[in-house]
Amino acid sequence: MTDRDTFAQLRSDLFQPDRGLYVVPIRHHSPACAWALRALIRDIKPSQILIEAPSDFADKIPLLLDPTTKPPVALVALVDNAGERGRVAGYYPFCDHSPEYVALQTGQEVGADLHFIDAPAADKAMRGQLDGVEPTSLMDEQRFNSNDYTTALARATGCRDGFELWDHLFETRLGNPDWRSFFGDVGVYCAGIRAATPESQITETGDTNRESHMARAVKKALSRGGPVVVVVGGFHAPALVGALDDLPALEKPNGKTDSYLIRYGFRAMDALNGYAAGLPQPGYYQQMWERADIQTGPNTWRTLGVDILTEFATQMRAEGHQVPLPSQVEAVRAAESLAILRGRPGALRHDLIDGIRTALIKGETTAQDIWTTRFLTFLCGDKLGDVPVSAGSPPLVEDIRRRARTYRLDLSDSAQRRRKLDIRRNDTHLAASRFFHAMQLLCPSFATRIVGPDYLTGSRIELLFEEWQYAWSPQTEGQLIEQAVLGDELPNACLALLYRQRATLIEDGRARDLPALIDLLSRGLLAGLGAQLGPFVEQLGNDIQNHGTFASVTAALRRLMFVLQSAGPLGAPDTLDLRQLVNAAYGRLVYLCDDLPNTSDDDTQERLDALRMVNEILRDCDSIGLDRSLLDEALDRVAIYTENPVILGAVLAVCVQAGTRPAATLVQIMQGRLTGVSLDTADQIGVLRGILYTSPALLWYADGLLAVVDQFMCNIDEDRFLDLLPHLRLAFTGLNPRETDRLAGELAAIHGVQAGSLVTVNTMATETDLSEGLTIEKALRASLLADGLTDWITP
Repeated sequence: MTDRDTFAQLRSDLFQPDRGLYVVPIRHHSPACAWALRALIRDIKPSQILIEAPSDFADKIPLLLDPTTKPPVALVALVDNAGERGRVAGYYPFCDHSPEYVALQTGQEVGADLHFIDAPAADKAMRGQLDGVEPTSLMDEQRFNSNDYTTALARATGCRDGFELWDHLFETRLGNPDWRSFFGDVGVYCAGIRAATPESQITETGDTNRESHMARAVKKALSRGGPVVVVVGGFHAPALVGALDDLPALEKPNGKTDSYLIRYGFRAMDALNGYAAGLPQPGYYQQMWERADIQTGPNTWRTLGVDILTEFATQMRAEGHQVPLPSQVEAVRAAESLAILRGRPGALRHDLIDGIRTALIKGETTAQDIWTTRFLTFLCGDKLGDVPVSAGSPPLVEDIRRRARTYRLDLSDSAQRRRKLDIRRNDTHLAASRFFHAMQLLCPSFATRIVGPDYLTGSRIELLFEEWQYAWSPQTEGQLIEQAVLGDELPNACLALLYRQRATLIEDGRARDLPALIDLLSRGLLAGLGAQLGPFVEQLGNDIQNHGTFASVTAALRRLMFVLQSAGPLGAPDTLDLRQLVNAAYGRLVYLCDDLPNTSDDDTQERLDALRMVNEILRDCDSIGLDRSLLDEALDRVAIYTENPVILGAVLAVCVQAGTRPAATLVQIMQGRLTGVSLDTADQIGVLRGILYTSPALLWYADGLLAVVDQFMCNIDEDRFLDLLPHLRLAFTGLNPRETDRLAGELAAIHGVQAGSLVTVNTMATETDLSEGLTIEKALRASLLADGLTDWITP
């Protein structure tokens, strides 16, 4: 039998009145399929309608048919993969023009029994679509767009992809009452896609098991009496039209599923910007559906195209982007002309896009140009559905909605909105800020801080205002449903999430990662958890007291001092004893100071960074009631016993800065180091490196220190200078540009020259050029010396 014969047989097998079986091949969210399916059901008046949707969603059918349900909506399954990867989320969306939703509505109209017949969402065959970390669709249709058959057919018809091909062949027939011819063509089209798909791929993706599950449901329905209408994705139709005997055994689901009916939105349904479920830019297809529904027949394509482009121009004007009337006329003319050339009854989606590009873009066009992006966003739409109260959203979602209303946040649709908050002077705004921070912790997609202090990095903390951008999208609602296991109220869920993240750190071998733990504490404070963080603070105190790394404890103490002194969103209530935590970190820092004399070369830089922070800690000790003398005494002991020259220089600098040692100590130590003949190169410069990294200003403020360094540099010969050069570079790297300029000024004053002459840089010469030049100069000097001609180069 040839492929032509096979396809002809399939066309006749889709509808079998003698068996009472009508297999309807559809594409998800196709208005043309939905229209033809409605006509079929009204003509056939079936006793049963079977729909390809997870069978464990069956109890949600009454909710979908509730008069207060307003698409777009989605059934979301939270699937527990039996410990494999925790819970994952799968979505099954419905909109007004979804054939499955139309089948439910029209089936109820004619009194049919309604059933979902696909494998349960927890079935391995369905979970295969949930392998990613992001929520995904339970109605994947990638083969419609990336299959050898559709690619070849698109090329033959002059279409650029499977989306345009589908519109060209089928959406142009929206409103046509001949459902037999329509579904016959859809069935053959989908059979071609299946024929171009390797059988091994069909098995590996779980389709074979799913089709076995659906076939059993069809067989059982036929035993109860027909007519039976089976609404399935066109790819599966060929597997359901033949004999339904000798079906393979089904695998038992090994996961647990919780499911909810939630509001959904066009942005999430967009196949190019969401969960790859159906056709892209659903707002466009919604307009097609509504126009055909009003006209009770085929669209007036020209009117539809003109209205879409006019509405786009109106919206752009409202957003401050003018579309001149001549450009609108040109867009319509270009779109209609292209549609005629492509053999279409009117301008379709791709024609309209091309018309906009022709009229509004000057120069080369790309998929990312601004006018194309704006038009695609417009075609996508921002409609957000609604569900009945009886849908039973988890308590966490309802609690968050209630809190949002309290702070006057508009969650009525999925549009992006902004809210400016005076977090220093308005308690209500401060509470709203903490709500946003809590939502960032629990559901990052809900809100983004555009302007305001960043308490986690310590930047711009002087700002008085925050500005947030937020949107209540289906993704937001889905993420919150996933987090519903954490608690029934926002604070409890955030607290549970913090403890879960702490447990993850421990599992990852980061149980002593103090910066990460304090970051969690800070996020909890920003989320307004306050006194609820008491046990967390107690555990953190134990972690600090058992920590053995000087640098980590120093950074932790500095961060905790900042938190203790903070107000605004990061401010802790009096009932949370952060002072005890600071005291624990301070005590541990003092204890670990005694390990500084044992610093290895590998740990030197890390401890240098920490000693620079010690300067800041000493400065703020008195203001928060820490006994500064404990740290002063510990550092003094380090200065006595330390042999590492870099650490010695850093500690002495801290002591001089703190006033516990005179500046003369630095001068004395530096002079001894620079003139010590038994010291190696690194040891000679090490003390200077420690001073410059920790307290560079001492070089010109400590009386006599700069003179000692300058005298040393003036007295060494060129060979010695070249030996010291790498170490000098490392030492002076600690200076910032302002400090470098200051040093140049001080040296200029000593030598009676202009400061600018000391900082002139030849940017044309590379380091290699400099090295080669010095080598040549050295050889030249040696040659002149051998010839007794050194007077030639003596000034």
